[in-house]
Amino acid sequence: MQQTGNIPDPRDAQILRLKADNRAHSERLAEATGTIDELTDFRAQAIARLAAQHEEITRLRQAADEDARTSITRLPRRNAAIGPC
Repeated sequence: MQQTGNIPDPRDAQILRLKADNRAHSERLAEATGTIDELTDFRAQAIARLAAQHEEITRLRQAADEDARTSITRLPRRNAAIGPC
């Protein structure tokens, strides 16, 4: 190219390279932003599910405690005259 008199400007090559890098970085940033949004939504759903499960467990424990208090069954006393079981 130098023999023909056409001398390439190294700044033009650098500008093209930087533009390509900028595009690549913009694409990566958009991808990362999308991933962060998805993970944020997943986190919110997971927290809501955990809260609902905790409430259900608490409710079931309270119901079980109430049932245990109201339905105590007395076992018959062992008759000493019969002997060991």
